[in-house]
Amino acid sequence: MAVVCSDVKWVRVTGEDPELVGRLKDALLSALAHRGRCYDVDVASVGRVGEVVVGITGSLGRVPLFFGADELNPGYVSRVVGDTVVRYGL
Repeated sequence: MAVVCSDVKWVRVTGEDPELVGRLKDALLSALAHRGRCYDVDVASVGRVGEVVVGITGSLGRVPLFFGADELNPGYVSRVVGDTVVRYGL
């Protein structure tokens, strides 16, 4: 899925669990908003022990990031997401 936008910085964070999305939204915006690109981020619980997948889709590709329940610290999530989009040129 390609994400199309104007030159305006744009990040959309969605997911089926409003509590989980609310918990990570600021961290995800912090990691992505300053990049000047469009991103569609989907946050979803997977597995039975609290794992979370953060799917980041940009105009240049898509990458899923998996976090264990003990890795959901917003600062850690922000750092991993930011480093990943830089590394893969999203």
